[in-house]
Amino acid sequence: MTTYSDASFNTQHYDDSRPNYPKSFYQELMRYHDSVIEPFNYHTEKYIHDVAIDTGCGSGFVAYELCNHFKKVYGIDPSQAMIKQCNEKKPSSDQIQFEIGYAEAYPGIIAPNSIDLITGAECCHWVDHPKFFKESARVLKKGGTLAYWFYKDPVFVGFPKANEIYTNYTYNSSLELNPEDKFERYMGPYYQQPGHDYLRTLLKEIEVPQDLFTDVLRHEYIIERDGYPTDFKKGGDDYTPLFIHKRITLKWFLNYVKSWSAYHSWMKDHGDKYNIAERFVDELKLELGWTDDTELDVVWDTVYTFARKR
Repeated sequence: MTTYSDASFNTQHYDDSRPNYPKSFYQELMRYHDSVIEPFNYHTEKYIHDVAIDTGCGSGFVAYELCNHFKKVYGIDPSQAMIKQCNEKKPSSDQIQFEIGYAEAYPGIIAPNSIDLITGAECCHWVDHPKFFKESARVLKKGGTLAYWFYKDPVFVGFPKANEIYTNYTYNSSLELNPEDKFERYMGPYYQQPGHDYLRTLLKEIEVPQDLFTDVLRHEYIIERDGYPTDFKKGGDDYTPLFIHKRITLKWFLNYVKSWSAYHSWMKDHGDKYNIAERFVDELKLELGWTDDTELDVVWDTVYTFARKR
């Protein structure tokens, strides 16, 4: 996305204000990956995985997680700002390497049929899907795994009014709702399309091509349909391995909104009028009686797709 490629984009703020993926999900991913290819070294009695790519790696936290399982990990991202941050923080070890590149066209250092696993976290609703699948199949080994996943929008548990306000700011247009407005007061029109619509539908429109991949596993978790635990301390593994819950305050939520691409785009056009993230949070406070320190439970709809190269 062009906003994240902007040299002025605060990559550390992005990393600090986003939810993380649970360990149970990575365990599920590795179970799928190992279910056909059993990489067991009987001399060392350890599992060995050779090379993985995390595409759209952003600040690199998924790539570092993969280092727990693979001898070599490449973090690939089109954003020069993101890759610069990753390389500035990278340890001296050669196990992990960050490069500028695209999910549709990997750098020349990635040889055909050389990769065991490709991951794409919170990015594959933005890509050119036919090119992405073709390029993934080109560099994966036979039987290698393609895995991509993302979370949708935070749902304020028990507060439908808050979710209504959220939908207005993130999907709607104030100019359509109120033609007398002098400027756009919501961020919906400032998201890149069709990626934002793909996010909203959990990428249901895109199918993994059967001529390139097999053993396709797609799992979605939708809170309104599937429910959520009454006790979040027990986790949500019964619902999905990719269960993302966070106990937040509005201070955290404000930083979360400020990490959105649409926020940065809106501010470039209208930032002289007011800060739209702060206006968003102020409306939540006014309508719900919340303060900066009010503690709230939020849960994200999620989806993951695993597939194996033929």
